[in-house]
Amino acid sequence: MQGVKEEVTFVDIYQMLGIDERIDFIIEHFSRLDRMMNAFEVGLITNIQRERRYNRCAENKELGVRVQTSGHADPTGNEGSSNGDLQKYIRQGNYMAALKGTDNFFKYKAQIITLQDMRDDYGVISAVVDSMGDEYEQYVKYLNKKNSISRAAEAEGVSTEAIKSRFYRAKKEIREASKAWIITNSKYSLLKKGA
Repeated sequence: MQGVKEEVTFVDIYQMLGIDERIDFIIEHFSRLDRMMNAFEVGLITNIQRERRYNRCAENKELGVRVQTSGHADPTGNEGSSNGDLQKYIRQGNYMAALKGTDNFFKYKAQIITLQDMRDDYGVISAVVDSMGDEYEQYVKYLNKKNSISRAAEAEGVSTEAIKSRFYRAKKEIREASKAWIITNSKYSLLKKGA
């Protein structure tokens, strides 16, 4: 569309990041990243549905009123049942089925694949965070936005500088424990394979 500026989403940004930057991105947004990905997915589904609806109406030269063109099927009902599968297709990475009838195939395809990669990376980092010992209990609370540096220092009876140093070590440990898995996972990203 002319005059409409395309927004760059966090998924588009994630696609361009290197391994270390991806790990930092996930750690920075750890407390809400799962909800961010779910919200993005809802927006993506909505865009796909709207494009399909618009293209179908344009193809049938309709003025916004759905007219049944065949004598034995319910096109609106058929669209509804296929839309129910859209989230499943996106989560499976089945972009061919998800993007049938859209104009922005390559853009959405890259977003679907990146979203799938992001979910995989988030899963690895979440497992690493879950495996952290009691020594990093305050850091896990901090990651989940249930604690601040000053409250963690107060709870531990140490200075904020000591907590910052401990949190730095915890973040470094997460990076090191996650990096090998994420590097291996990224080798098999469909975007890197030229899908």
